[in-house]
Amino acid sequence: MKKVFKFLLILLMGTAMLNPMKVKATNPDDVLAYMNAERSAAGLPSFTVDDTLSDIAAVRAVECSTRFSHIRPNGKAWYTVSSSTNGENLAHAVNSNQQKPENVVLAWMLSPTHKANVMRETFSSVGIAYYYSDNGETYIVCEFR
Repeated sequence: MKKVFKFLLILLMGTAMLNPMKVKATNPDDVLAYMNAERSAAGLPSFTVDDTLSDIAAVRAVECSTRFSHIRPNGKAWYTVSSSTNGENLAHAVNSNQQKPENVVLAWMLSPTHKANVMRETFSSVGIAYYYSDNGETYIVCEFR
């Protein structure tokens, strides 16, 4: 039995070395939790996740990989992606430290315009998406309503 276990362990380790797992340091739920902690500290209600906004954020995250801007690759403003979104925060992470949810939210809280979106009383729901480009960079988008 020990020999079978050792064999399976060696086989598993060899497979992992041939096909290394790409660990992603970001998580939309964690970004939401950090944003909601900021809102709670300010006496604001928590955001809820809106699937429509999440779909919109996914579109924008892919677009940001070709043009990191609130101007879309087609030259139109960010809000032309959908009439369902009323605000947008973007992040571009080039390393694993920048991908950490707490650092994404910290960067937004240090930017007056991004912080305004996180803290806006009239916003109640969000959609958050990540796009991992082939070059290892990550694009994080939060759409607000």
